[in-house]
Amino acid sequence: MQELEKHPRDALWRWIWVVVFAVAFAWVESAVVVYLREIYYDGVFEFPIRIHWVDGAIVFDHMSYIELGRELATMLMLVAVGCMAGRSYWQKFGFFMISFGVWDVFFYLWLWVMIRWPESLLTWDLLFLMPLPWVGPVIAPVLIAIALLGAGTVIVFHDDRGYRVHSRWYDWAVILGCALLMVVAFCLDWKNILRVPADPPYTGDPNPFAWWLFGPAYALSAGYFVARFVSSVRRGPAAAELPA
Repeated sequence: MQELEKHPRDALWRWIWVVVFAVAFAWVESAVVVYLREIYYDGVFEFPIRIHWVDGAIVFDHMSYIELGRELATMLMLVAVGCMAGRSYWQKFGFFMISFGVWDVFFYLWLWVMIRWPESLLTWDLLFLMPLPWVGPVIAPVLIAIALLGAGTVIVFHDDRGYRVHSRWYDWAVILGCALLMVVAFCLDWKNILRVPADPPYTGDPNPFAWWLFGPAYALSAGYFVARFVSSVRRGPAAAELPA
């Protein structure tokens, strides 16, 4: 019982430091975006994005590859902090979710502090470039970030108090399937965003977001997670499985 009492306090400190890291890292990311905005977009965020096509093929300059590398490095850093903070597999995964969620929310918050952008939660944003451009209103990634923060926090403290975290193949199938549908919702307009040569030509201005796909997938994934969490809590703690 003494061991069970010590772990939540320890987990709380690790949670705090992961959040501190994510908040600070979000400032760095926001600052980088502000610099890119000034250098490449004349101080504004707007669509259509700058894309060059030559003989039916898209042309990337060397800065585009650097930007892709930066996106990959960002994900690796968030994964790394989760791995360092967590004591078990589930805690590592939970802390990654926490770091990603806090980082994403504060990314937009710091941008608003720096340059008063986005103007609202319905402002359109280019989220990622890999493997296709992810485009959507700011509220969509913020909703995902809040869900990740909540789920990650539940997982970390749930595991740290000795509750067994169960997962079955169909649990992962449901959650990952919903995640894939949400990604598709962001990427659905990729031909228009990249202005793939066509007749008539694409405008590059975002079409209405695919809420019809994103909304149900988001609701199902959140509801399924809550149901599985309640089921695990009812089984009670398994103190013998706590890490030494």
